[in-house]
Amino acid sequence: MSTRDRLLDAAELCLRQNGIRRTTVAQVADQAGVSRAWLYRHFPDKAALLGAALVRMDEAYWGQAHREVAKGKDLVAQVTTAVRLGRTIQPRPLVLELREREPEAFAAVVGSGVREVVPGLAGFWHRYVEAARDTGQVRADLDVQRAAEWVLRMVVSLVTLPGEAVDADDPRSVKRFVQEFLIPGLT
Repeated sequence: MSTRDRLLDAAELCLRQNGIRRTTVAQVADQAGVSRAWLYRHFPDKAALLGAALVRMDEAYWGQAHREVAKGKDLVAQVTTAVRLGRTIQPRPLVLELREREPEAFAAVVGSGVREVVPGLAGFWHRYVEAARDTGQVRADLDVQRAAEWVLRMVVSLVTLPGEAVDADDPRSVKRFVQEFLIPGLT
């Protein structure tokens, strides 16, 4: 098992025992059997570590997300579906419990911790951006990797940050927003 996996296993255990606020980097390092300095070689801070652990804990979610998002007829429908899923699908019990019990800490960890996992999560969108490019929905010369990261960032923002320009809980509002702002940026 890799050191990263050991750290994520230890972080998950500490999250189960202590929650987000009471979990410390020292506890996770101790549980994983590494020094804090070694832990920091893999994760720059507590938010990145716990954010990566929370994302990994819900791999089943990503399989379901692919099945649902793939049903969309175009990139607009796929992004709209992803936002709906992010807002409505219940994560595994611990993730849901932490989100409900410690909403501010959860938002901080997921928000700032997501930078550690953005490159991997952007990979989720590669196939959809490539398909959109291949079907002429977006520019033929589009940099798929960069565009996939941009789509991810928009989805994460719509799922996690309230705003007045779009009602993230209304699929029609999300669809209009994506059509007006995301798609023109890719065409």
